[in-house]
Amino acid sequence: MDLSKAENLLYESGEIVKTHQDDIKEKGEDFNIFSILDMETKETKTHSAMLVALLDPTGNHYYDELFLKLFLEEIGYRDYQNENLKLVKVKAEYPLGTISQAYDSGGFIDILITFPSGKAIAIENKINAGDQKNQLYRYSLYKGNMCALYYLNLFGKSPTKESLHTLAKSDFKIISYKFQILKWLENCLNITKEGSIVENAIRQYYILIQKLTITMDRPLEDKLNKLIANNLNEAEFIRTHYQNVVNKIRERFRSELLKKLNDSLTQCIVQPSHPINHTYSKIWLTPSVPNQKAIKFGIESFSGKSKNNNGRIFIGIYDEQSNYEFKRDGDYRLSSCWPVVSDITTPDQNPLNLGSMQTLEKLNSDENYFENMLEASSGQIINFIRTYFEEN
Repeated sequence: MDLSKAENLLYESGEIVKTHQDDIKEKGEDFNIFSILDMETKETKTHSAMLVALLDPTGNHYYDELFLKLFLEEIGYRDYQNENLKLVKVKAEYPLGTISQAYDSGGFIDILITFPSGKAIAIENKINAGDQKNQLYRYSLYKGNMCALYYLNLFGKSPTKESLHTLAKSDFKIISYKFQILKWLENCLNITKEGSIVENAIRQYYILIQKLTITMDRPLEDKLNKLIANNLNEAEFIRTHYQNVVNKIRERFRSELLKKLNDSLTQCIVQPSHPINHTYSKIWLTPSVPNQKAIKFGIESFSGKSKNNNGRIFIGIYDEQSNYEFKRDGDYRLSSCWPVVSDITTPDQNPLNLGSMQTLEKLNSDENYFENMLEASSGQIINFIRTYFEEN
């Protein structure tokens, strides 16, 4: 392996990324309405809702069936030639009934497209959520062969065996935001009136999908892909070391935070849980003397991948009995097992997320930034625990 070629690959790819970041700033693309409203990864309220709004031929975009036709072409669905697309019905969260105890029926189809002939397309939409038991299998039962089944996710990964149950690969198709949805949105932009509200809305959503799929504008993307293709051996060498470096930065932060908490919270046993690359890598804080409500505290997730809170780190009360009610102003209920949580924020009052490459770079290169982040995080955690420890 030629180290000089690897160094050159890093330099040239860095220049491409810098150009991409400069373009984002120049165009103002960081000022994105979905990001501002904290709606980037909400599957139902953001992504299914936006897709349905565009696909619906009766929608108030007033482009009739044009967006729908472009979508059908992009996902490779050809069985619509004799259909009147103006009469197609598009629904989000279509109910199939209560999920049975055996998980062999029921649930909600994320996006359902129904043609006048009775044929249909069922789309399971995934951003961060995991697959449910027999999920795709249950949706495949809707109309049988009359319904085409699609599995949509950010990068085109396959569904789990737990979701498929008895389904074979030939029973469904995989589509992704990175390829089919981005290309479809590009095609939609090509036919919308320049400067219109519809064009602006689609462009904002397109920028969001670029961000979620780590995608650049096509000329820069092509340039980067060509650079990697010409340096495959060096690219593989960098790839294999990349995750190790990222994990070391995250683990250092967790370890140093654990030490500070151990020194300050003598009333708790402080322990790490799960490897740093695990989706739910965390720190448990268990009261030394068991309390009546049998609760403990948890800090999650240091991997930047937690599905509980879109990767953001939070401190919370973990209570499997779900009987906890007291809350401070600003704290909120995350789930039945997490009845009270509080987001950890940076000194700038932004959510702390170790999935952010910018944050990891600063933690690694700027010792003052690291110490300030450590101090801010530990202070919030200690304050949270002392508040709720005393309440118990």
